[in-house]
Amino acid sequence: MTYLYKITKEKYRIMRDKNCFWEGKIRKICELEKIDYEKLTRFSYGGNIVFSIDSEIVIKLYPSYVNDEFIKEKQVLEFLNGRTLSVDVPKLISTGQFEGWSYLVMSELKGTLLIDVFDELNFEEKKQVAFDLGKIIREIHDATISTKQDDYDHWKQFITNQIEQVENHHKNNGMNDELFTQLTSYLEDKTLQGKEQIVLLTGEYTPFNLIMNKTNGMWRFTGLIDFADCFIGNSKYDLLGPIAFMFYPFEGLNKIFLESYGYTNNELNEGLQKELMTYLLLHRFSNISFYQEKSEVAKKATTLKELGNIFFNFK
Repeated sequence: MTYLYKITKEKYRIMRDKNCFWEGKIRKICELEKIDYEKLTRFSYGGNIVFSIDSEIVIKLYPSYVNDEFIKEKQVLEFLNGRTLSVDVPKLISTGQFEGWSYLVMSELKGTLLIDVFDELNFEEKKQVAFDLGKIIREIHDATISTKQDDYDHWKQFITNQIEQVENHHKNNGMNDELFTQLTSYLEDKTLQGKEQIVLLTGEYTPFNLIMNKTNGMWRFTGLIDFADCFIGNSKYDLLGPIAFMFYPFEGLNKIFLESYGYTNNELNEGLQKELMTYLLLHRFSNISFYQEKSEVAKKATTLKELGNIFFNFK
């Protein structure tokens, strides 16, 4: 028998797709939690082990070496469960440990992941998603403003670390040579020196974490999941995922999204473009070539400045 506490990071990579093994562990957790069920279904997306229990309850299992993700997601869910938001988030039911790994038990949000329907949305539905997402991100940011010096210091250190690692990061992610040679000079002009408001970030407002449902025949954004990667930092960092993953190839969506978040037309300027592009280059999961694949124009960009203007267009 393989106990969870014996599974290293390397072994987890090998065992991650062994559904029968993980289903057995989830069954035992259900016994511990006294959850009666008829059907267990594993979710295919995400880095952790996540199962649906009769499409009503979700159990999320965290490897011991990422227990900080469990702590963060638990804290964020507890906080958000006490707020009234314009979309749903999972309700935390219980937490526990099994064989040295932590787990969350929470309600399952009904609907379809945006990643599974985004391409079939009509333009009006895409505009509505952009508007609704800008609104909910602003709601969460306004509710989580931090004035703690430690939070500012941690954010500053995070950015410093990202700058130090930026070349290795983008080399490993296949950035083309022409753009790669511009990285150092592009990041040298101290774009991010201002001390701005810092808030709770997910860095993960992507179509993999947004729940959609049809209302009056139209797809609408109704729920938000996955808070394991949350941390505190500059609010602009959270605006990158929706733009890079979804909005930038479609004229008008960036503008709708950012204005819904709270930017005025005058603030949608070259300075903001440069700042957002800088944060995109420094993002933990940044993959510039992947974002470029969404647009023929982006694929042909020869400078980071040009690419920033394409990604963060405000037309």
